[in-house]
Amino acid sequence: NKQVIMAAASGSGSSDHGDAAFADAGFATKIIHVGQAPDAQTGAVAPPISLATTYAQLTPGLATGKDMAYSYGKGFEYQRTNNPTRAAFEMAVAAAENGKHSIAFASGMAATSAILHLLKSGDRIIAMDDMYGGTHRYMIKTAA
Repeated sequence: NKQVIMAAASGSGSSDHGDAAFADAGFATKIIHVGQAPDAQTGAVAPPISLATTYAQLTPGLATGKDMAYSYGKGFEYQRTNNPTRAAFEMAVAAAENGKHSIAFASGMAATSAILHLLKSGDRIIAMDDMYGGTHRYMIKTAA
C-alpha cells in the first residue's frame, strides 16, 4: 500500500510538482494528480470550480500572496488576479512540463501583453506580417 500525497493548489501556479511524490512520475500521473488535492471542506477529489469573485481580505485593495496575512494565507483576493481553479490548472501544467511555474491566461492577447511587458525599450521583435490584427495593432500603437 503506497500512500500518495496529493499536491494542494497554492495560489500562483508555482509548484515544485506539488511534492516529491510526483517528481519522477510520468506525464499522465502528473496531469491527473498534481494540483488536485482532495477538497478540505468536502473531500471532493477533483478541484471544484471556484465561482467566487472576491475572497476574504483583512485589508481590501492590497495585492496579496500566499505568504501574506492579508489573504488569510490563501493567496487569493480577487477572481481575476488568482483563484483556486486556475491555481490547480497552473500547477498541473507546470508539473506536466517538468517546470517550476506556469501561468494561464484568459486570452492570447493577455499572454501577448504579458510577454511584451517583459521587454525593455530598444529590444527588437521579429513577427510575421500576417499575424493576428489585434496583436499587430498592440505592437504598433500601444507597446511601441
